[in-house]
Amino acid sequence: MNTFIRLKYSILTLIIAFTAFGCSLNSSDNNEERATINGSVEEETAQQKSKISNIEGATVTAAQVSSNGSLEMMDGVETETNASGSFTLDVDVESAQNIVIIAEKEGKTWMGYLSGKVENGNSYTLKPINSESSAETEVFTKLVASGNADIVNKADVESVVSSQVAAQIRSNVSYATTIATGLKNAAEARAEYYNETLGSESQAALESTFEAMAQAQFQLESELAAAASAEQRAEARDAFVESSVNAYLNAGLDASSSAKAIEMWSRIFVNSLTSVSSEVEDNARMQTSVLVAAAIDGAIRAEAEASNMSETSRQAIIDAGIQLRSAVKASAGVASDIKAAFDEYHEEVRSTMENDAAFEASVIIEIDTEINSPSGAKSSFTSSISSVLNASTVVNTYQTFYSDINGIVETTMNGAGQTEIETVTELMILINLAS
Repeated sequence: MNTFIRLKYSILTLIIAFTAFGCSLNSSDNNEERATINGSVEEETAQQKSKISNIEGATVTAAQVSSNGSLEMMDGVETETNASGSFTLDVDVESAQNIVIIAEKEGKTWMGYLSGKVENGNSYTLKPINSESSAETEVFTKLVASGNADIVNKADVESVVSSQVAAQIRSNVSYATTIATGLKNAAEARAEYYNETLGSESQAALESTFEAMAQAQFQLESELAAAASAEQRAEARDAFVESSVNAYLNAGLDASSSAKAIEMWSRIFVNSLTSVSSEVEDNARMQTSVLVAAAIDGAIRAEAEASNMSETSRQAIIDAGIQLRSAVKASAGVASDIKAAFDEYHEEVRSTMENDAAFEASVIIEIDTEINSPSGAKSSFTSSISSVLNASTVVNTYQTFYSDINGIVETTMNGAGQTEIETVTELMILINLAS
């Protein structure tokens, strides 16, 4: 727990220093006694997929989230949205943190939040305030109340709260608490993984990841605010996924370690959702699996590039990754469908390895068969990790899985070069991690 305390203080310092985390910084040529918040308010269809109207004449105010998660209104801060649903709000935010922007009209309320310490004298653009941003804000207030807003960043919240989940959170506020708890559990596992993997450099590396995530969120907010179509919003979110994966690489983790960290974060978050509806759980699984698919695809591509695999094999792996990402995004997040997508990817990559001259087909088949035997490494891992949420136990369970696969590879490939053993080990871990 001391590790988490040190990380919390360190990351909190980073968040304070990194202004506009979760909003787009425009300029610094404004009234130095106030910060200018630019945004818009929009209403969506029941399916939460397309904007149908901008909200004109909504009253827009600002509040701070107190330590117990309640909202404390800021005096003298009020404006209205114009005909296009846009607003500009001047706020004295000196020494303020955890700012929430609130829009109200005819009994309806929408919210959005800035997760960094904004500064007077600057202008910021918040992504459109709607049902999704309102649900994200509900989760954020629970994180503040539980004291975990400093280890869970806005990009984490963005990655798991979709427009489809928003309506469920609004109808059952307890879901916001469950999601916040899941994000806390996942964040603690991530911190422990960094600590085990990077040792004395873990705090600096985690801070680097947070800063890169902040930049990813910064870019997403800006692009969503400017987006004029569903296609542009989808493109912005696709870019956000890639930037989120790169945030781990920017911390000094290699592609394989980054994929392992992201898959662990995703699994622990979903495993924490024991008291939500199947719709919320499935959507969360789909959202996080998009990240996992991108991370594993990138890691396996990197391993293939670094090995002696042929150009044909590398292209086959690229094609398999494209199919994996497409299948995950097209799924409804049902566990069996997600598993089927990763199982198919597993088979495609393994088949590619079998048919590549860099490997001996019978050896690849023997290794993977042993890993997936009824009493094999994957069965043991899947059983062990299903109900584990404690950070150190989670990391130990994963490390045992990796060690078991490494042992199988070393035994089966006795006499092979160390580089080849390491390559096969990483590829076998990656194709079996989520399948």
